[in-house]
Amino acid sequence: MSAVVQTTPGFPPPSSSMACGPADPIIDPLLSYWAVRRGDRALPSRADIDPIDIPELLQHIGLVDVEGPPRRYRYRLVGSYMQTMFGENYQGRYLDEARHDRYRDFLNDLYTAAIDQRRPILSEAVFDYGTDRIVTIRRLILPLAEGNGAPVNMLLFANVFIAPDLPHHATPVLHLRMDGPFQSVFLTSIEETLRRALPVD
Repeated sequence: MSAVVQTTPGFPPPSSSMACGPADPIIDPLLSYWAVRRGDRALPSRADIDPIDIPELLQHIGLVDVEGPPRRYRYRLVGSYMQTMFGENYQGRYLDEARHDRYRDFLNDLYTAAIDQRRPILSEAVFDYGTDRIVTIRRLILPLAEGNGAPVNMLLFANVFIAPDLPHHATPVLHLRMDGPFQSVFLTSIEETLRRALPVD
């Protein structure tokens, strides 16, 4: 299962969960899994999420610990495909330590929205890395909590990279060949084209 969607500008809406457009091979299965594990509760917990259930998604997903107050976001897990695309492993690091202020603020806003609204957040944005390296990244951010009245203590997320000629899966050879095509140090601009809180009922 690939998290890569090769397309051209003006591609259709990203998720069948939005009641239009084709199903996304990463976003839709993860959202469905989160909903099933939630059951009749407001949110599922981290204990409800078992990697054995979703092996085909693991390269493309991550977990963020929500700490504080003051609120901070710490990357507990970053899938190998994302590590390859971004050229580094963020596991164990805090979002507020990010070197690129615009990217940090962009992600901080998305994470905060998922926590405050206690709903899945779907985002799509175009990232320009210069020298004709432009990628659309589609993100799904899913809040987790230990109980209906408990605060959100973790975020489950997925990234889908949309650009021509991207490989489908992370491999040791791919790590050597790609050399992090979307490293934050080269980022010149971010244009968010979609942000939506998804219904949970």
